[in-house]
Amino acid sequence: MNKYIKNVLCLGICGSFILALSACSGGKSTNAKIEDLFTDLGKVSYSEKYTELSATKQNKTNKWRQGMVSGNGLQGFVESGSPYADTFIFQNMHFIMPNRNVRYCPETYTELETVKQAIVNGEDITDIANYDDVYRFHPGGQLRLFIDGKGEKNYVRYTDYETSQVGVRYENSDGIWERKSFTSMEDGAVITQISSSSNGAKVNLTLSLDDLCTMANFGSSDENNLKYKKLVSDDADYIALVAHYPAYDNSELKNGGYATLTYVVVEGGTKEKIDLEKSNWEYQFSGENCGIKITDADAVYLITISDRTYDMGVYVAFNKQESFELIDGLYVQTKAVADKYTSNGGFNYEEALKNHLAVYQPQFDAVTLTLEDSTASNESLLRAQWARKKINSALAQRTYYAGRFAYLCCSGYSTSRLYGMWTGEWNTGWGSKYTMDANVNLQTSSMNTGNISSSPIGYAYFILRQLPDWEENAYATHGFTEAIQAPVNSDGDKAVITETCYPYPFRYWNAGTSWMIQPLYETLQCYGNINIPLSDEFDLDSLRSVLSPVDEDLTDDQIKEITDRGYLRLEEDILYPMLVKSANYWAQLMTPDYYTDKDGGIHYEEGKTVLNEGESYCILPSYSPENNPSNYPSPSDANCAIDIAACRDNLNMLIDIMSRVAPDADTSKWQELLNNLPPYLYDETGALKEWATTAFQENNEHRHLSHLYCVWPLFETQNDGELKNAAIQAIDNRTSENEASHALIHRSLIAARLKDRDSLTKALAKLMNHRIRYNSLMTNHDYDRGSCYCTDFAIGYLGIINESLVYSNTGEIEVLPALFTSGFDKGTVTGIRARTRATVEKLEWDINAGTATVEITSDIAQTVTVSCGLSEGEQEISFNAGETKTVTFELSK
Repeated sequence: MNKYIKNVLCLGICGSFILALSACSGGKSTNAKIEDLFTDLGKVSYSEKYTELSATKQNKTNKWRQGMVSGNGLQGFVESGSPYADTFIFQNMHFIMPNRNVRYCPETYTELETVKQAIVNGEDITDIANYDDVYRFHPGGQLRLFIDGKGEKNYVRYTDYETSQVGVRYENSDGIWERKSFTSMEDGAVITQISSSSNGAKVNLTLSLDDLCTMANFGSSDENNLKYKKLVSDDADYIALVAHYPAYDNSELKNGGYATLTYVVVEGGTKEKIDLEKSNWEYQFSGENCGIKITDADAVYLITISDRTYDMGVYVAFNKQESFELIDGLYVQTKAVADKYTSNGGFNYEEALKNHLAVYQPQFDAVTLTLEDSTASNESLLRAQWARKKINSALAQRTYYAGRFAYLCCSGYSTSRLYGMWTGEWNTGWGSKYTMDANVNLQTSSMNTGNISSSPIGYAYFILRQLPDWEENAYATHGFTEAIQAPVNSDGDKAVITETCYPYPFRYWNAGTSWMIQPLYETLQCYGNINIPLSDEFDLDSLRSVLSPVDEDLTDDQIKEITDRGYLRLEEDILYPMLVKSANYWAQLMTPDYYTDKDGGIHYEEGKTVLNEGESYCILPSYSPENNPSNYPSPSDANCAIDIAACRDNLNMLIDIMSRVAPDADTSKWQELLNNLPPYLYDETGALKEWATTAFQENNEHRHLSHLYCVWPLFETQNDGELKNAAIQAIDNRTSENEASHALIHRSLIAARLKDRDSLTKALAKLMNHRIRYNSLMTNHDYDRGSCYCTDFAIGYLGIINESLVYSNTGEIEVLPALFTSGFDKGTVTGIRARTRATVEKLEWDINAGTATVEITSDIAQTVTVSCGLSEGEQEISFNAGETKTVTFELSK
């Protein structure tokens, strides 16, 4: 590889850029100036501080994490907000860094019988298998704006949730300066406006791309083996970063790469390509190091798109490669956006924003929460909440809108990763993968009740992309046919189970498939049988087998029928075949030769073909993430409570959908499985046992609450007092939470479903009053901010609030089922979807006044039982389709 001599960075670019400020403030802004920035003062987010990223040295991970974020589900950015050395770290939801690990599910089904025998006999299971992780999420290019000027006052960086614009505003001797950006949901690009000052001072700046080695964590793993270039067109129309992935033989991306391209529009000034000295020697880098200098402009507009390709060319030819189809395509796309909004020699930013808002605002505004408006800065509200046991109303409201904005930013093409869709670091924590034994599940807790129409669409795409791998998993791990098995982890491209080592027996994660299907069934409950538009986000032809509810694959004619209509129907085309394939997995997993006796003992009897009276199936191997019994060292166990609940839910969902899609089909096979599932067991304290067998003892020193799947996301405790009390006792027994926020988020969702106000408030207050949030209101994995960036709390918060304010299931709506005991004494929420084809148009409550009023609109003709958690009694209310009715409650509790 070519070597490059380290040079000194040219100091003439901008006099201020050498300052690497870590927590800068430009002076506090007045309320009047803050109010001018926002469209709706109930939906504000701003900080009076910024964290500037170094242009010459490697940054620590905590620097980029303070940035304001934006996204449209696929494209996005993180902006630092530094007045004179701002950075935009561009994002693409699908950017993943290859590693050397296998990209298929190893066939281990030959070990299955040995594992079953070991579990029944109480013998430990050990091996020397690797934990082969999936690919890691990575950032796109990091664009730097070196802006002429010095000094600032009345500094503010902000996100206007109502318009989705991220901005920076400050004053100096030349007047007030402001730049604004958004990620267009209409045009699929990041659009930035940099305006001249309020006094008419011109824009003078230099655009450059930061060296990859300055980004946090670069250089410690597979990114060492990529190659990259910085490109600037001779006419200075664009600046781009293009990179080739490592050429690992086993990787589908061995000939692939990624790029970020920014198209530059200058009004009233000049732009020119300039040579820049390179501050760091990198063996990954080749080519020239150039930037774009803009002089005396009235305004500058930047249009940015990031994308990837599987066919960039061979790795060894990259250094000498001068043209790239990926770059050419991005140039065409960005220029088309520029041309679309250019008339009379000027770029119409407001028109581009208007078209974006036509898509964004109906979704964002579909649900509102009013507790207490505040024009205080984010850091002021965070300080007011720290170490307080009571929830701050203003912060609770702002956190809701921050989460709603983040979730919408991650919707439409997929669903949110561990990091949402943002990173400014390489080697992201846990790979920022999709972890489906807690994290994805918590972040999708408001997917349907939150009334963001693109969320279930993106989630469906996320699942459809994975399904061929789920078929591969079921066969490779168990030898099952016509069956599917979800992995614990996916990087978004592959969903094969590669982590086969027994300390983390993800190959025996049985419940995952049902848990991943359940949100789509909830979509059916909330919205009805919606259409999922065909998209490049998944390959329909690869789904011939898994989307067929029978043994034969979908025919060419059936594929053509779907293609001609342009969409998949949620109920009959997606849910029905998926639930059949998943039920087939359970049917092959449970056989009479492995059984549970009436006292909870587990047994094996060779050749046994029928269960005797009082016996039930034994579910094994069975895995309850990420725990193991206190008297058995292996996490591969039997009769995990989560498996019992997930299997029952799978079968109930299937039987329900068959009643409409295939009403004449025989359901006796599925009913037999339902009738013979092992029953839940209770320990000596009365708590629900995590393993429904006398063979294994409880282990309560763990953060996961997998055994309470029956409570949330399911509804089994709603009409079962014994099970409800057992679940409450199980929570009390589980003392270990560690610092992981997902434990408290999970606990909060369970408490809301149990309608336990005190436990819910305690869990949420612990999250609210710790340092889990950055000044942008995005969040960390740990509530003391001791781990990686993570949107579990930022987005999972929505589900907690929605569940606390409105409980719903088919034919029933309960308002205020678990109202927080602080911070929520008075409020209004609008637009929450109920799981019975209805919308809570408006819910108002006032504890001191002792009243609550709810307006409900039903999509269909139905009778709904309506009640209030703080009032006695319930009402049976009949609706016509489209009819709205109002119910008032006197609060008695």
